[in-house]
Amino acid sequence: MKSRQLFYDRVIRNWKFQSQVFRSVADWTVVLYILIPAVIFCTAVYFSWWKELPEWLDNIPFIIPFFFLYLLSWSGNIRTFIVEADKVFLVKKPELLSGLKRRAYLYSFLQQLLVICAGFSCLLPFLLNYYLLSWQEIIVLFVYFRSLQACLLFLKYPIRKVVSTFRKSIITLCLFLVFNWCSQWMYRIIDSGYHLPVYVISISVLILSILLSLKAIGKKGSLDIHIEMEQERKSSITQFIFMASPQIEKPVVIRRKKPLLFRNSKRIFKKRTPINGLIELFIKIVVRNSSYLYGYFMLINSTTWAIILVPPLWLKLTIFTAFCFMMYGWLFSLWDKVCQYNPLMNKYMDRDFYFSARKRGVWIMLVLALLVIILFYTIVWLLKEMIGIV
Repeated sequence: MKSRQLFYDRVIRNWKFQSQVFRSVADWTVVLYILIPAVIFCTAVYFSWWKELPEWLDNIPFIIPFFFLYLLSWSGNIRTFIVEADKVFLVKKPELLSGLKRRAYLYSFLQQLLVICAGFSCLLPFLLNYYLLSWQEIIVLFVYFRSLQACLLFLKYPIRKVVSTFRKSIITLCLFLVFNWCSQWMYRIIDSGYHLPVYVISISVLILSILLSLKAIGKKGSLDIHIEMEQERKSSITQFIFMASPQIEKPVVIRRKKPLLFRNSKRIFKKRTPINGLIELFIKIVVRNSSYLYGYFMLINSTTWAIILVPPLWLKLTIFTAFCFMMYGWLFSLWDKVCQYNPLMNKYMDRDFYFSARKRGVWIMLVLALLVIILFYTIVWLLKEMIGIV
């Protein structure tokens, strides 16, 4: 078998696996009554933007779509299509293994190219008709963000080798801020009319990133990392379904010896009662479990952005009220799931104080979520007042 045949076989197997995962969630009723109408509605809205710009676009600065493109550049990872058995069989055939890796990187490169093209296509009516950018400025922005995306694909690879989660987060945050500053500096150069330096820098970074990426993934000693990367990319949709559904328990592998928060297990409540003990146990379990904490903040984040972006006040209040009921039900189901897997909570679930603790604990987490939404909405409102957005 040649590397080209092996690559096509791995890609087809991956597509079949992802389609099976998708069909397990979206049956024909979901596709017929939800997905197809949603696609038709989004397409009609998009073509309406070419005819007439929406009213909510008034006084929105260019930094908003520019930052959206910057965030889009951080999406994606390098695919290798390496499996566990390759450590035994393909390791004896270096030419076949290297050919598979090169084609897998090209696949990742083209996949991320489609992502950045989709982002520019969505923003194209706004860039042309509202921000009045020329095609030359749009093309140079596209070239820059594509080179930035290729550079980030390469940088994510050595960052992945960092074992400490805290160090990895600090490095990622620093890179995010540095590249954000560089992107704004590049836009100032483009806005001044100096397109040639941006083309030279972007194409140089793009070529250098491709060469360094191929050299990095070509090392034989990194097969374990490649296998781990491929398993995460292959199961990304499955993990998203697990996190979105509170009824499915997602196992979380914790490599550290001590938790990041409450590592000394100090008391949250000074008054020691059975109710406070169960509430404290529930809060610590949720905070220490990344799956529970991710679902909690995912609901908060989506609601916050919906409240910020939707203009009418009555619609903001409707979304806020719907979030209260949705979060209340989700926290109740989360309490029952935590109780099911925790022997201490499961032992006292037939006591009267258990039900009081569940109700009070859910209300505490709900109030904290509402405070976070109000805080972020206030910060965004103050920023809008400072920069003059209506």
